Amino acid sequence: MFLTICAGLAMLAIGSSVYGQDKNGKVNLSLDVASGFVWRGLHLNTSPVMQPSFTLAPGKLSIGAWASIPFTPDEYQEVDVFINFQFTPSLSLTLTDYFGYGYWGWSAPSYFNYKREETAHALDLQLGYNGDGGFKAMISTIIAGDDLKWEGSFVATSKNNYSTYIELGYGNTTSKGIDWEIFTGFVPMSSDFYNIKDGGVINLGLGLSKSFEITPTYSLPLSLKFMVNPSAETVFLTAGITLF
Repeated sequence: MFLTICAGLAMLAIGSSVYGQDKNGKVNLSLDVASGFVWRGLHLNTSPVMQPSFTLAPGKLSIGAWASIPFTPDEYQEVDVFINFQFTPSLSLTLTDYFGYGYWGWSAPSYFNYKREETAHALDLQLGYNGDGGFKAMISTIIAGDDLKWEGSFVATSKNNYSTYIELGYGNTTSKGIDWEIFTGFVPMSSDFYNIKDGGVINLGLGLSKSFEITPTYSLPLSLKFMVNPSAETVFLTAGITLF
């Protein structure tokens, strides 16, 4: 039921952004294009992706939607809705409904199927800290949906695993205007959701970004990320631009 409410609120926010003008900077629209999709050390797309999003933020509470759409067919796709509450400028709580599908060409499941053993939804509760000194910390737990405990190979129980991901980071800006961040993320448990047994570090890397002025009124941000998943023994380098 809660996932249905999230979807309904997101559609309401879309309507607000389309039919009403934002005079106070409370509605944000963006479109990113990336060379691939790597999330928390997991390689979800090998082909380039478009990633549109919108956020409606009337105050400390914000709501929005985000998607990852591959350029090639039969690859992983994702559509998320989220609600965020900003306690302070540094501390926030976010509830996200991930809806992902398309692994190995599988057809899209029903969006409104919330049965524990069948749903493609995963509900993520995330507490984040982003301090003025450049230090960042985040803890994220899947509290419902497609995150079941497993017994052996391909045998899922009906119990939620509560897979948890913790990430620490530190960043700053160089004299040349390049933003950089180092980060490490780990899972302290066995998790099919994160494809790891007995826990471990799954996301270790460096991110760089810089905006390039195209015209006096338009700049094009470019980002690069180098990531290693030590547990899976994989490495990734992705590039992305933000069109608006």
